Amino acid sequence: MNKTLLTTKNLLSIITILFLSIINTGFAQTYTWVGGVSTDFYNASNWDNTTLSYTDIQSYTFEIGAGTPNNLIHVGGSASDITKRPGRFNTSANANVILKGNLLPWNSDNLNGTITLESPANINIRNIVYLGKSANATLNVNGGAIYSKNAFYIGYGTGGNATANIAGGAVYVGTYLEVGTGTGNPIANLNITGGAVNVPTGVNIGTNGQIYISGIGLLVVNGDKQTVLQGYINTGKIKCPSGKTLAVSYDGAKTTVNIPQDSNSMLTEYPTYILLKNGIIEAKIEKNTSNLMSMKINGVETLYQSTATSRTGGYYDFVTSQGFEQISGATFSVKEETADYIDVSLFRPYTPGTNVTRCDVDIHYVLKKGDTGLYTYSILRHKAAYPDFDLGSWRQVLWIDSSITDKICVNDLKTWQMPQPTDAWSPTSIPEIIKIDSGVRAGKYDGKYEFSEPLISLKAYGHTSDKNSLGIWAVTANHEYFNSGPTHHDLNAAAGIIHICMNGVHYNSKGFQVLQNEEWSKIYGPYLIYGNQKSTATANWDDAKTRAAKDELEWPFSWLTNTPEYPLAAGRGNIKGNFSIKDNFKPNVTGKNAWIGVTQLSDDSTGQWQFEEENYQYWVKTDASGNFDIKNVRPGSYTLFAYSDGVTDEFSMTNVIVTAGGTNNLGNVVWSKPRTNGSLVWDIGVPDRTAGEYKFGDFDYCEGFIQKKFDTTFPNPINYNVADKNWSTALPYVHSKYYNADGTINGNWLWKINFDMPVGMPNTGNAKLTIAYASSDHAQQWIYINTESGTPIAFYPPLGGGNAFLRQSNHAKYATTVVDIPMSKLHAGSNYIQLVMPSNSGDVSHLMYDYISFEAITNANDLDNDGVVNANDTCPSTPAGEIVGLNGCSSAQLGVASNTLTADAIRAYPNPTKGIFEITLPLSIQETTIELYSVQMQSISKKSYPVNNGKVQLNIENQAKGVYFIKVGLTNSVILKIIKE
Repeated sequence: MNKTLLTTKNLLSIITILFLSIINTGFAQTYTWVGGVSTDFYNASNWDNTTLSYTDIQSYTFEIGAGTPNNLIHVGGSASDITKRPGRFNTSANANVILKGNLLPWNSDNLNGTITLESPANINIRNIVYLGKSANATLNVNGGAIYSKNAFYIGYGTGGNATANIAGGAVYVGTYLEVGTGTGNPIANLNITGGAVNVPTGVNIGTNGQIYISGIGLLVVNGDKQTVLQGYINTGKIKCPSGKTLAVSYDGAKTTVNIPQDSNSMLTEYPTYILLKNGIIEAKIEKNTSNLMSMKINGVETLYQSTATSRTGGYYDFVTSQGFEQISGATFSVKEETADYIDVSLFRPYTPGTNVTRCDVDIHYVLKKGDTGLYTYSILRHKAAYPDFDLGSWRQVLWIDSSITDKICVNDLKTWQMPQPTDAWSPTSIPEIIKIDSGVRAGKYDGKYEFSEPLISLKAYGHTSDKNSLGIWAVTANHEYFNSGPTHHDLNAAAGIIHICMNGVHYNSKGFQVLQNEEWSKIYGPYLIYGNQKSTATANWDDAKTRAAKDELEWPFSWLTNTPEYPLAAGRGNIKGNFSIKDNFKPNVTGKNAWIGVTQLSDDSTGQWQFEEENYQYWVKTDASGNFDIKNVRPGSYTLFAYSDGVTDEFSMTNVIVTAGGTNNLGNVVWSKPRTNGSLVWDIGVPDRTAGEYKFGDFDYCEGFIQKKFDTTFPNPINYNVADKNWSTALPYVHSKYYNADGTINGNWLWKINFDMPVGMPNTGNAKLTIAYASSDHAQQWIYINTESGTPIAFYPPLGGGNAFLRQSNHAKYATTVVDIPMSKLHAGSNYIQLVMPSNSGDVSHLMYDYISFEAITNANDLDNDGVVNANDTCPSTPAGEIVGLNGCSSAQLGVASNTLTADAIRAYPNPTKGIFEITLPLSIQETTIELYSVQMQSISKKSYPVNNGKVQLNIENQAKGVYFIKVGLTNSVILKIIKE
């Protein structure tokens, strides 16, 4: 009876299986990928039959090929719901599939084309896997895992050609791993470079099969398979990189083949991450993303750690017109390793259909022996074959644990105790700003834009602590790779974060574009993520600034070799000279402490360095004598720019050539400001490209909701008398709408500028009103002359944008406008100009005035219109456009008419000198006498010199070091002090 019952049960089981098989076969449907809507596997509109239902897909066959236009990216799915298992999942030779979710098909006839696994992929094929079945196939396992229930074939059948790249994650084989076996002699390559391949039964390698193990790749086979695997190594079927040795070991349960790691190396590699350690710093870096997961100094964590948020550790990210992207799909390698340092690479290639950002990115981290910081740099490359690429933001973000640091240090003005995570706070109407309700900052606003500063001025910034004796810093030795020149300001440190904004588009920087068929690359960095543990917060910051000064002197770093984008010092050149400014209206502006720099202008810059982002920029400050030395410039042809506080606009010089190892001595670079509209009647402010000299412009502007102070500080209208020169207290830093105390808008804000004009002024021609704008955004400028109604002079200032008012700054992009004011609208005595900002884009609309000046001919008896009246004009017929002195004569006129030399017409360069220097004289002088005196005024030499193109070269190399005097000319002579080094 029992035997009969057992037989009956078996028979019933067989019948049931056959019935289910018949039903499954009878009702099986095939769905082919189209990808017309998106990359989503679970959107029926992406398949050729849009009636697809996902309620139970066990009887469905899914055929995946190339999408039009979207390739499949599988996300989500269920590992536990059996109804979500496809009956069959097949990919064809033209497929390009990314798998990130749970996918457990009952069968797969073939996996052809390109299949990429990214964490946390869980791909479990409940039968045999055929990778490259009679076709080409590439399997890239960067994260997650792929399983087969039975055998796993790499290459199968005639024409089978398969490569499996196991860079991370794992492969779990059900029975045998077959590499290039079977009929047809398929070609098969298994490259285990960072993950693990686990095999329970055995490994078979065919005629055209090979296994390559590198890095920390692991091949693990159950049982004692030492003899078989060692045999494959001996015959070259299992290989490793040259100079490395494979080890085969058996632990009593399984046999492992790998490359043993060097215990003396600063690198330890794991399947999904690496550790860089030098005994002080320990950095944990994720291989797939390049993310800095952890950075410890002497065992103390400096970065925020949490599993509840993505705002942990550190990472790089892009913003382009294609969207936001963080790094993923990177491949780890060691670029260089010596006894003194190690440089590791995390390379993410551009893959169409996978990456938003159309360029390759190569992230590097460098750890040096005995150092207390971790260097990082990145290289972006756009190949000519890639589609158009544009870049807005490129930055690194470091999340800081605010519970272990309590002080922020940006510059001397913006350094204070920070709110703690336990402090209470309230949201505001501006998402980026909160109101602190308790703790050391109670009553204050806090927001990331509060700390924006010109990045070139920040050599070290970050967070520190007195209570924990810890500091974590961004240390930037050089700013040649940052965008938009020395006035560009952006995010840096803020509550719980450090930004390194290498290309930023805040405050009206625009980004740039590289078109298809253009090759472009740029290196960003290296800069240092620096940790220290001095006893106080102040000591930590001082130490960080000292380290920044040290790195600045060592730039370019000699250890960053074999990188075409980063030539070393011998592959760069210098530009030197002396810069001076000649301005009749501003005799105290000489060219000292001016910014001077070079860049190559791309099309996106529209000819302005403040919009140049694609190329490098090199800037320095001149010294007290106007001397400059721009060091370590890449070879090429550049445009030189210079500007200075105290004067509007800027100087430029094209075709400045730099050669490797050479120095281009430009000699005297003179910027002569043309003044052809009489005299400077009045001015307001200090030209420095910011609104910092006005009320609230020095600090309060950055604290948030500054507009709530306007109605208790300023009237409406403002009546400002130019003669008082009290702009620092009477004028606000921003011309916005007028605000009530609660921050609501209360109409236009009228600014009335009162000034006097003299008796005898002409009533024809035009005066010149020059307005230099530190910022403007969605703002029109209205100007009324001696009236408050009628049709104003109206225009939008150039280069507007950037939202500087709302984003807590006192400048964005600099621009000037010169407005003609008819003299007929002016009269002797009291006059006024009324300024209005009438635009209505809320808190965005604003003007920020850097400087306002008014020039006019105030005496009708100035025949040559040079600003010097006839009664005081020694040269009453000066040609238009020539720069004149207080006596009304230009340098050319002095040389021709009177042979009179003036001190402002003669310069010596370089001074101090090693011995050889030049004297610059007016071009009209053909010959002059020069006498050399010692510091005791003893005559050393006297000689007549020919003047070639306004220059005479002198040589005092044979004189001792010290101070000398040069007397130029016999009558009305000029004496210059020369320092011999």
